[in-house]
Amino acid sequence: MEVLDYRSCFAINTSAKDGEEQNTCRTQLLARCVLTDKSSGQSEQFFLGKECIGEYMYQERGIAQVPTSEVCTIFGAQDSSLLKKFANHDNDVIQPGAMTVPRKGFDGSYANWTSLNFVLKEATARPLQNTDEIIAATLAGEPLVGRTTLDDAEGDWQAVLEYPIPYMNVHPPEDCFQVDVGPILYPDFAATAPSLVERLQLAYVMYNQLDAAEFALRVPTQVAEGQSATTLHYAEVIKMAAPSILYSLETT
Repeated sequence: MEVLDYRSCFAINTSAKDGEEQNTCRTQLLARCVLTDKSSGQSEQFFLGKECIGEYMYQERGIAQVPTSEVCTIFGAQDSSLLKKFANHDNDVIQPGAMTVPRKGFDGSYANWTSLNFVLKEATARPLQNTDEIIAATLAGEPLVGRTTLDDAEGDWQAVLEYPIPYMNVHPPEDCFQVDVGPILYPDFAATAPSLVERLQLAYVMYNQLDAAEFALRVPTQVAEGQSATTLHYAEVIKMAAPSILYSLETT
């Protein structure tokens, strides 16, 4: 079977101000979430892009925008969302919308995307059937990809979360493994936002069995007890029944 090889998967988008193209950006993709409406059978997929630091483009000096911000994008064929995280949580920005929607930049100007394309390369993969195979593939340095399936309690939605596994734990004497990967995309099935991209949040996924998983969700978090200041941190931990499959990718 074929599975995405995230080492060679990218989103490529071009942005413009006032109709004049300013920049084309290639972003490596870190994870995928496929959301399926069970009643209609319609699916939509979203990708999480690698984060960067807010930057001015092609200046000889002063590239970094100050105050600095961590910027990442959730890409979708219809709607995408730009997430900017500053040291001061009050300045964080979430900008969802279609490709043509102008988004306000650091300097107050607006830009929109004129194109968005995905480079999605696949590799031949085999599912790892048991813990012994998982441990052997891990210690052999084989590229690994995981898939975890979530169903909402109401039975309306299903989400398939997919992610490469750059960090892996194994303990051969006890025949144990443990996945710890993030950030990935996690769906809030209770959200009522008008677009699906707004119902996704960042999370880490962890599991040491293939029928249940824990998620650490990035949420507004109090910095210190008794203080009102908050930041975004992976502070909300939930555990649920969720089947996962691990794949080993063939290398050339």
